[in-house]
Amino acid sequence: MKKLLSYLALLAMTAALFTACSKQSSNSDPTTVPTQSEQPSPTEPASDLTPTATPKPTATPGPTVPAFAENASLLNTYGKTFGYSGTCINYSQLKSVYTIKLIKAHHNSITLENEMKPDALLGQSPVLISVEDAKELGYFIPENYKESTVPKLNFDTVDNVLQICAENDLALRAHTLVWHSQTPVWFFRADYTSPDTYVSGETMDARMEFYIRTVMSHVYDNEYGSVVYAWDVVNEYLHAENSGWEAVYGKEGLTPSFVKLAYEIADDVLREYGIRDKVTLIFNDFNTYMEADEILSVMSFINSDAPICDGIGMQAHLDTGYPSPSLFKTTLQRFLDAGYEVQLTELDVTNKNENTQAEYYYNLMSGILDLKKAGGKITGITYWGLSDNYSWRESQSPLLFYLPSRPKPSYYQVLQAYVDAGYEIEE
Repeated sequence: MKKLLSYLALLAMTAALFTACSKQSSNSDPTTVPTQSEQPSPTEPASDLTPTATPKPTATPGPTVPAFAENASLLNTYGKTFGYSGTCINYSQLKSVYTIKLIKAHHNSITLENEMKPDALLGQSPVLISVEDAKELGYFIPENYKESTVPKLNFDTVDNVLQICAENDLALRAHTLVWHSQTPVWFFRADYTSPDTYVSGETMDARMEFYIRTVMSHVYDNEYGSVVYAWDVVNEYLHAENSGWEAVYGKEGLTPSFVKLAYEIADDVLREYGIRDKVTLIFNDFNTYMEADEILSVMSFINSDAPICDGIGMQAHLDTGYPSPSLFKTTLQRFLDAGYEVQLTELDVTNKNENTQAEYYYNLMSGILDLKKAGGKITGITYWGLSDNYSWRESQSPLLFYLPSRPKPSYYQVLQAYVDAGYEIEE
């Protein structure tokens, strides 16, 4: 394996090209976080206009590189131990061979930030086709579907991403099927067009089944579909107030019928394709450390007739001020003790400064590694972005890299936690 300096030199050569990639807007999952640190005020201009010599800037020293980091990456440490080391990415970034190299240096899994969410597939306005035409396209039309039209789905980006993943040995978390925030409101309206009339629960049940079965079947009918190993079937149900789902089904509390139906449909699709034991169905949410009781209650309801939801996705949009690493560990322990698989699905940590962040990441990872060593079924860690400059919370510097080629102190502390937990790093 190349030594660290030569490795970083290679990454530095590609950094300029990478940062030139088009940067898409991040319409990512919301989270409630404490008030962040104040940003420094701009320096006021000098009142004296007399020219003065400009001092030569002092180079900022980079983070101290531990000796063991020479042979280490997120992939051959956490990826090896947890199964998946992942990052959030957009299709435009994936079209760059340089970005692919940077991803593969640390990750074996990706999550599309926006392009598998309902609005990406359904569109902002409906393009309606007949049921007969939909069947010709391979769409699944349930027996209880009584309408004459269905919305056409756009799978172009999904198909391209599946191929890129397969060609580069990258797995894909499918995010997400049922979500209130990025599902167009017309999907809940009468005839898909009414400005003020919502459909009945029975009609919505059929629409949801059409959508979930068609999307999942399209993926697994694709020659590259086997790269998808997990689905966030329902995302952020506990925060779906004033949504189209609530308008149709009402407030269902901790016993949401449409949520349970979504998992029944997804579970049935996997069984039809003979891959139920190879693909994980996840209930994904944020602020899980604040709502552990509610999440466990919903999970019990979903699985009350059969184990159809495998695990809990802890989004983990964190801040060094809250939650504490010990609180996060306690919540994770509760989910594991309840018998569920857990994936950290959207990890980032806002902070006051990089040293505080590095200490927080070290303590957070140490706690997670403790539970993994104790036998906890933690099956993946996905960071919500490659680096700070591509983060949806860019101004708060939440990730392990300044740029994809420039590790922060937090990166080395994450590796330090791995070594201190007693794991060996293999070249």
